[in-house]
Amino acid sequence: MKLTNDVLNDLVIAVALRMYGREAFRRRPLMLAIEEHIRKLGAWTDDDDQLSKSAGMKSAGLAKIDWAISHLKQGGRLYNLSRARWRLP
Repeated sequence: MKLTNDVLNDLVIAVALRMYGREAFRRRPLMLAIEEHIRKLGAWTDDDDQLSKSAGMKSAGLAKIDWAISHLKQGGRLYNLSRARWRLP
């Protein structure tokens, strides 16, 4: 992925805000929307399509997006309401 972690984090927030505003959302649809946005930017690489070594079946690019969401939760920029529900603060 041709994005720094900071740019990816900001992109996660921007896409979540555009799609959901302050409403609750599910993590996976957000991840897929972010992937689509990164592909349109031309920042998705062939390596991002390779299978990740992380838990679950996902590409390396989706694993990086997943990591960004977790990182944003730790920083208080995203809230995890329950196992599958998220929202912006």
